[in-house]
Amino acid sequence: MWRALGEAVVISGWFLGSSLLVITTPGPDAALVAQLVLRTGRRAPALAAAAGMLTAGAAHAALAISGVSLVLAGRPELFTAVRWCGAAVMLIWGIRALRTALRPHGPHPQDRQGHDAGQPAPASLRRCWLQGLLCTGTNPKVGLFLLAFLPQFVPPGDPPARTMAVLAVVHLSLAALWLAFLSGAVHLLRRWMAARRPDAGAGLARVVEAVVGTVFIGFAVRLGLGG
Repeated sequence: MWRALGEAVVISGWFLGSSLLVITTPGPDAALVAQLVLRTGRRAPALAAAAGMLTAGAAHAALAISGVSLVLAGRPELFTAVRWCGAAVMLIWGIRALRTALRPHGPHPQDRQGHDAGQPAPASLRRCWLQGLLCTGTNPKVGLFLLAFLPQFVPPGDPPARTMAVLAVVHLSLAALWLAFLSGAVHLLRRWMAARRPDAGAGLARVVEAVVGTVFIGFAVRLGLGG
């Protein structure tokens, strides 16, 4: 009994550590969250996008547990089609972000009136949720990762599907906490810079748009090449 309990604790520790390492690794999800906070001056759009990412993550987890992701991996033409859709989405977002960063009057001049009045730029939460959904949902490698990752932490003798479902819930919960923390940290950074230099917000947003655009284009190329 004690041996089994010890093994369970060790497995849980490895799972939590591995999940945190994967979740906190910079990627398109984190880039989108930071972009939305700096673009709108609010956390709500970023949290809406995070909710979309978690919705897509839950769908990927369900497909992985049910074995659909394995079927997708066995159909090269279908897998390639989904992969190219994801690459196209990332490429479009990347180009838009770079164009925004290179605008002569700074990012989102149409929102300047709202910012001058001290009001955050408006953003549709539904649209932000959809952005998050597409950001994670159009990447078929998320499902394949979960398919390879979750079974490694299923203790011998436990029902695989049920245990993988529990692990997926824990993994997504950690992702939710990380995205919430990230949005809060970026929001505090934005407010701190705005307090020190009122004109710093536009400059920071321009830099972030350029970085985010580069990240999106890089991931689009990587996803398109199958890397």
